[in-house]
Amino acid sequence: MSGYSVDLRERIVKAWEGGNTQAWIATTFQVSVSSIKRYIQRYRKTGGVAPTQQGREEPLIKDLHRPAIEAMVAQAPQATLARYCELWYETTGMSVSVQTMSRVLLRFGLPRKKDGSRLRAG
Repeated sequence: MSGYSVDLRERIVKAWEGGNTQAWIATTFQVSVSSIKRYIQRYRKTGGVAPTQQGREEPLIKDLHRPAIEAMVAQAPQATLARYCELWYETTGMSVSVQTMSRVLLRFGLPRKKDGSRLRAG
């Protein structure tokens, strides 16, 4: 869900500056009191009500680790994701989840073996 428009946020702050209560503003504009409090706080702090830019979390295994991941997969091409996690920990001391390892292999374009039931084709 996207946030409320900047226009609506500005009207909310103007209503607050005009002396209206937060409860009245919430009822009139059909927004939560929590949102009103956030907009007022942001307005006091920055002078504006524009939404903040949301950042993404940096991956645990970065692009600079690609050669090590490729070497690990080349040494154990039939390993499961859980085994790759163990090997990664043994190699780097960095503990990662199966989900993280799966995302890394996908990001690097490497095969992802999820369980031990598949056999190597060919």
